[in-house]
Amino acid sequence: MHCRHIFGLVGTALLLTLTAACQGAADTGPRLADGTPNPSLNGLPSVSAKSHVLVGSMFLCLTKPGRAVITSIRPVGATGRIEVTGFAVRPNPLLRGGQMIGSAYGTLRSNGLSSGRTIDTPCGPANSGHGYELVIELAMPTGTEAAASAFQIDYTVVGRPGTLVFPLGTVLCSAPSMSDQPCKRLGQRYQRQL
Repeated sequence: MHCRHIFGLVGTALLLTLTAACQGAADTGPRLADGTPNPSLNGLPSVSAKSHVLVGSMFLCLTKPGRAVITSIRPVGATGRIEVTGFAVRPNPLLRGGQMIGSAYGTLRSNGLSSGRTIDTPCGPANSGHGYELVIELAMPTGTEAAASAFQIDYTVVGRPGTLVFPLGTVLCSAPSMSDQPCKRLGQRYQRQL
């Protein structure tokens, strides 16, 4: 009799554990999505600790209704030191007849961007454009070259952490031209990784 009671308790505990696990798996909430971009590479000369650049055209949306808050962004597969000095999101400007940033010189502020970090738009049908543009402000130590193969975007949804890696490679050079030999070699190395 004692064994039956123990097996009954173990069976009940196992059933409750499996039920809780299945309910948790079914309710994963929204995730940040990147609209499945093709991997690409930006090359930007004349970058330094005081001469910042922006990389944008990073389209983000949610897999279902909700709200994601970007908490940090880090270079992936970096050579040299790339500093993420800021980032911002804004509703897709293409939907209002505007342009995405692509790449630009200056700061977020000097390019008219605030420091928004919240994404609350589901992706919608393919090519709908529903979502946000992420723009990252970058710098590097003066007189150096640096590169990254992608950017890791850390975010939270209802307090739960998530991560997305956006496949946008970036090569930053202190030289005034991307044709400068060290810069050119670094660009070729990262181009082969795409």
